[in-house]
Amino acid sequence: MRQSNQFLVCMVVLGLLLGLAKPAAQEYRLRIGQAEGGGHELRWDAAGGQAKYTVHYTTGLGKSQWSPLSAGSAWPIDTTSFKLPLVLGASTGFFRVEIEGADAHQVRWFATEMSAHPSNQEAGYPDPELEVSFDDDFIIVESNGIPTFEFVSTTPNGLRGQNFEWEIPRFPQSADELTQIPLLGTVAITTAGLPIYGPNEAQIPHPYGDPYINGILDYCHGHTGGQADYHFHFAPTCMFEAPDGTEEHYNIIGFALDGYPIIARYKGIHGETGDEAFGWQEVSGYEPDADYREEVIEGGANSTYAWDNYNYEAKRKGRTLDECNGRALGKVKLASGATFDEASFFGFDYGYFVTAEFPYFLAKYHGTPNAAGGGGGGQPGGGGGQPGGGGDSVVRVTPGSGLVGKRLTVTVTLNGNAQPPLPPVQIRPSRVSIGEIDLTGLSRTSRTSIRGTLQIPANAGKGKKDVTVVFPGPPGRGDVSFVGDDLFEVK
Repeated sequence: MRQSNQFLVCMVVLGLLLGLAKPAAQEYRLRIGQAEGGGHELRWDAAGGQAKYTVHYTTGLGKSQWSPLSAGSAWPIDTTSFKLPLVLGASTGFFRVEIEGADAHQVRWFATEMSAHPSNQEAGYPDPELEVSFDDDFIIVESNGIPTFEFVSTTPNGLRGQNFEWEIPRFPQSADELTQIPLLGTVAITTAGLPIYGPNEAQIPHPYGDPYINGILDYCHGHTGGQADYHFHFAPTCMFEAPDGTEEHYNIIGFALDGYPIIARYKGIHGETGDEAFGWQEVSGYEPDADYREEVIEGGANSTYAWDNYNYEAKRKGRTLDECNGRALGKVKLASGATFDEASFFGFDYGYFVTAEFPYFLAKYHGTPNAAGGGGGGQPGGGGGQPGGGGDSVVRVTPGSGLVGKRLTVTVTLNGNAQPPLPPVQIRPSRVSIGEIDLTGLSRTSRTSIRGTLQIPANAGKGKKDVTVVFPGPPGRGDVSFVGDDLFEVK
């Protein structure tokens, strides 16, 4: 751009955010445009917090010295523009904005005001509380878990204030191996400080079934668990801007515990209301089994063992997402025909996306989660059942006997109707023992079958032995054991 005296205004964007541990991960856009009343103006993104902005100039990029403009070149929070003066004696001027004390870019997505819903106040629930802070490595989210929308009870568990505190990585990175999300408990948090769980319930009322399909969620697609903790299993649409049939929406609604964002991308469906008004633009790669689709999704039967009834299919028609239910962020074409640079706008190179189908939010962690999350309880909102499976929950061992000193490959068969219900097939046993001998090399070949290696010591006592299978239980609930009496004989 040239002014009448041939003074050329140029700009440079430098990742110079002082006080941050890893400034390269923080970017704030710097723009130049026409100023009101003539001349030009620098504009930049607000960095929040107690950020201070200083405009520097130099007359040549080959020079190492940048000088602050002498008059009015530094401002406190909320100032995001500066009218460019002429630099005397120079034909070309280069400008940069230095930002000190900037907030982490994740912070801008979290709610800044938490207002109690009048109905919740009348019912005596605490007012919602949310605090978001950060250090060099983590975004720290503290919340009492009370929703800002009207709470409608759909479980016997009630609603109580919690003492949630999560630390999510501030600079998430791809992990060498994907991590399956926990079966129960928090896998992500919304920008209003409410937990997001995976796409299944616990043992009661429908063993590890899909709570969205089974219709046990409220109008905002959440409910309370056994600790009276409110959490979501499907997109919290009551907290979104309602689609009007013409707009395309694109927003971060939460963060997974590995630090990557959960993004809602949807269009309004003209003439529809409720869930049908949301046209989700990303497609999961998880395909239901034919029988599950026919009997449960289309036929209305209760969903059980949801994870066992889906498989990730990379060639699924229309699929846009990977097996984590996310993808790399880049430049995409919007419905309007415009090009949108996701990575630049959101400040991440990867994100999870809300989908209308299983797993709804995420299935596996792309990065490394900082914590497995908490949750659970004893009723339809978060698990339950007995700590042990009784003496008939293991029904068979093949082969059923072995000689002392021998090494055998054995298959342990579980009762498919055991109480508490068996964990889904994705959950592997932590221990299988025959008498006092632990099996090694464990693999779970189906929901009811476990294979392992049995090495019978030369000094093992002869006779019939009980068989015990131990699975890791829900967070904070302890292990779950299944037992079969006198199923294997040492000869």
